[in-house]
Amino acid sequence: MRIGIATSGLWRLRDAVELMTGGTACWLPPFGLGVDAIAGWGHKPTANRTRELARMRGVPYIAFEDGFLRSVNPGNAEKPLSMVMDRTGIYYDARQPSDLEALIRKRAASPRSDAAARQAMELLRTARLSKYNNSTIQDVGELGLKAARPEDRVLVVDQTKGDASIEGALADASTFPRMLEAAVTENPGAEILVRIHPETMMGRKAGHFSPKALQDIAGSSPAVARAFNADLLRLTSEPVNPWALLEACSKVYCVSSQLGFEGLIAGCEVYSFGMSFYAGWGLTGDGLAPAPPRRGVASLETVFASIYLDYSHFIEHESGVLLNFLESIDLMSQRRNE
Repeated sequence: MRIGIATSGLWRLRDAVELMTGGTACWLPPFGLGVDAIAGWGHKPTANRTRELARMRGVPYIAFEDGFLRSVNPGNAEKPLSMVMDRTGIYYDARQPSDLEALIRKRAASPRSDAAARQAMELLRTARLSKYNNSTIQDVGELGLKAARPEDRVLVVDQTKGDASIEGALADASTFPRMLEAAVTENPGAEILVRIHPETMMGRKAGHFSPKALQDIAGSSPAVARAFNADLLRLTSEPVNPWALLEACSKVYCVSSQLGFEGLIAGCEVYSFGMSFYAGWGLTGDGLAPAPPRRGVASLETVFASIYLDYSHFIEHESGVLLNFLESIDLMSQRRNE
């Protein structure tokens, strides 16, 4: 199979594309002539032209994206350890079916032992690994939090503006202030920690929450104003390990962030204000309209195994080999500690 690649970002990962597909990668010829499939980055607006070309040529469009265990630092300096490939849609776009949804439904319909999935979840948690792994603070004791117990803390998760997973989750920028107001209103007296995205912390991308944004939201929301004036609303911009934050809170409010799924693993109540890849399966409180009918009920172990063991590919780029989940955990831990 000859796979045409249209972007320089994916071209530098062509060896991974070949490993994941078993095909031969080439630079996309003019008009898409002579290829059996066209590869692009997910369903971002920049991929629309490539997707349309595949449709016109009558060849499959294969969506690639960074995976859920990506790198130590955000940005393109490091190639992603984890990538996903989807021939139907892409995991973060709830507007249409995806391979991930199909994998979850297949596992849910074929009951099997959850022992391997539980072991893998615990391994990810104890290794303290996430999508990005550049945190330097491992204990929330360094943050000087007001509340003494997780039961009195709530985590609200920000994302970068323009993130394709926000629109794909049927949400938009207005969802974030509504989510914050709900978190404050539904948890009176709780300390609200607003988690800033790692790329926002580094100054690479803007987020939806900032000191000014919180003041503006407080100006139109009495509940947020009360929490703000009581010093119960805190922007958490420190580079703290996400697992430490999750374990320090009892509830998580999110739109489509991966941190919401990790919150489920950490035992938090999770409220998803977008139709995220982990929403609509009976695991979260969902702040949107009902989930697409193609979703159903699935256990946390089923969704985790579908994401990390079935849907994800782990690549050691230097040697050009695929790794299993355990090997990828070991390699990311080693890179983080270097």
